[in-house]
Amino acid sequence: MKTERVLLLILLSISHTARAEPVVLFDSGNTVPTYSYKQILQGVSIPDFGQLWAADKVIEVDKSSDPNDPANWLPVSTRKLSPGRVTAREVRFNQLASPVCVVGSDEKSLNWIKKYRSALLQNNVLCWLVSAENLEQVQQVVIALDGVSMSPADGDAIADFFSIAHYPVLISQRFIEQ
Repeated sequence: MKTERVLLLILLSISHTARAEPVVLFDSGNTVPTYSYKQILQGVSIPDFGQLWAADKVIEVDKSSDPNDPANWLPVSTRKLSPGRVTAREVRFNQLASPVCVVGSDEKSLNWIKKYRSALLQNNVLCWLVSAENLEQVQQVVIALDGVSMSPADGDAIADFFSIAHYPVLISQRFIEQ
């Protein structure tokens, strides 16, 4: 009888332990959901579109030239992206450390930049330039951005990775929107 009681107590304690909720000892407020670790383990990451673009340009640019000089970027072009309307949609890019935007040197992009420049600056957005034919166009974008970081990028790779066809567009961890 006593053995049965001990066995019953052991079984009850095991079943209770198996269903117990985790005990939180400390929560800093910066808790990361586990699915982001799953993405990291699966090797899902956002490519460095600036590096992809630069890798293509290495063949064209003299190695002694300054890669930070916008004159050496030109032309910046894409076959898969064009200025146009973007329908907002929800996405999940947890690997994206901060929002990015994709812009060109066209009038639609310049107006969009001017309209949202303070929000871009406030949210530490990096703008990827995917279309500019000459130095004057690059300078127009730089002036419009006025302090917002910008880098030339491979628009075709961006189009494929984010499944977009048009710019200007803002891409964050949760939304693609214009």
